[in-house]
Amino acid sequence: MEHYLGVAKEEGLTEDEIGAVQAIVMAVSAGKVNAQVREAATRQAAKEKKRSLQS
Repeated sequence: MEHYLGVAKEEGLTEDEIGAVQAIVMAVSAGKVNAQVREAATRQAAKEKKRSLQS
């Protein structure tokens, strides 16, 4: 990460621009994790429903 920040500064990006990009990357990452959690919960609920119907 430090390497990329150094390159960004060498290319003339401001601290504000770098901060904006970091915020976007973190938001996208958080969205991906949230989607994975929802998918896991949906799969678990489907397994539990299937199990309860088989009983």
